[in-house]
Amino acid sequence: MMKTSVLIVDDDPDVGDHCVAALTSLGFEAQAVESAERALALLPTGQFDIVLADVRMPGLSGLDLLKIVKQDYPGVDVVMITGFGTIASAVQAMKQGAYDYLTKPLKLEDLERVFRRLVEKQELTAENRLLREQLKAHQGFANLIGTSPKMQKVYRLILKVAAKRHPVLIIGESGTGKELVARAIHAYSPWSKKPFMPVDCGALAPALIESELFGHVRGAFTGAVQTRQGLLAAAEGGTVFLDEIGELPVELQVKLLRVLQEREIKPIGSNQRTPLDARIIAATNQDLQSAIRRGAFRKELYFRLDVVSIKLPPLRERKSDIPLLVHYFLEQHGAGESNTSGISSEAMSRLMSYDWPGNVRELENCVQRALALGSGTHIQVKDLPTNLLHHVSADGEGHGIEPLQEQERRAILQALEATHGDRVRAAKLLRIGKTTIYRKIKQFRIARD
Repeated sequence: MMKTSVLIVDDDPDVGDHCVAALTSLGFEAQAVESAERALALLPTGQFDIVLADVRMPGLSGLDLLKIVKQDYPGVDVVMITGFGTIASAVQAMKQGAYDYLTKPLKLEDLERVFRRLVEKQELTAENRLLREQLKAHQGFANLIGTSPKMQKVYRLILKVAAKRHPVLIIGESGTGKELVARAIHAYSPWSKKPFMPVDCGALAPALIESELFGHVRGAFTGAVQTRQGLLAAAEGGTVFLDEIGELPVELQVKLLRVLQEREIKPIGSNQRTPLDARIIAATNQDLQSAIRRGAFRKELYFRLDVVSIKLPPLRERKSDIPLLVHYFLEQHGAGESNTSGISSEAMSRLMSYDWPGNVRELENCVQRALALGSGTHIQVKDLPTNLLHHVSADGEGHGIEPLQEQERRAILQALEATHGDRVRAAKLLRIGKTTIYRKIKQFRIARD
């Protein structure tokens, strides 16, 4: 999770340095500038959550800055700094939308009190926004389907990072919905009207990827009959989504790293550079740390991309979402084309006992197949793929019978989820002793979260 970022605006550099040191000690990210004009040049980057501004400054005053921030950056909160003689102005600022004010000389305990309260307010606002969006969608969040605790965490993180321009790295197995997350981040950002440019780094030849990303000029290589703008430039302030970034050749990783460091793009065959004005979101199903150790991925590029990482849970870790997903796919793929509108309890039981190595994508294909083969009003067991009917369990036994140990593990997981991780209450639900549930949790290697 990213730290809350504060922009301090005060014409006294000593005050700015003092605030940076104090807020950093409290766990915030902080940057100080000496004028409102300089602050207005930085705010469009979208990297600040809070502005801490002096009421009186040469040129644009703190009150002038407040008015502009409330009008152009409604998601950014403003706290005013005032001297004894300007308290009336600070009170007026609160009437105009400032969150609070602090008086000079600034004290660490006052900073902590105001900023902790403000962060709690911002987090609550983000959660309320999430709930409103879920109610609107009825089933999920920005085309992501699921209400499990792990997906709720993903939704909250999407809302947190959407308003900022920092790079985001999405990690997850194939079929977990990494591009949907990238599109959700873009859709909830202030730049949602700008282009969203997806690039599949694993599907294009290295020469094509370089041209796709950076562009080229006429005659730069054989076949370059005309100048072409790259996607990084064509995004025009929007988002470039680099899918399967782990497949990017090492030599292109170096060039992408240089672009991210210098914030400039140089087309193939050109000496002209253009500013990078796009947000970068990357995704991978690989272990990039392992790739770094093998020399297959540049460590510097990893740290540039991994400012914030979002890890998507595989479907086997959020099986409570399977019924919701099934009914969503039934509605999506069956509407107007099939009289099948439901699924039998026996068929649903088979879906719930399967581990879904292909994740949500495999489940969607399964539902589509069942709709194509089935003829009744409900999907039956016989309509399911053969691998679900006779899948081989972890101990090598087949026939779709779930091993007793797996049944025990699943029951414990369900009880822990129902009691929000309270092991004592979970043991009571299962009618087993406390010692037994602790032993089973250790035996099945169930993580504390």
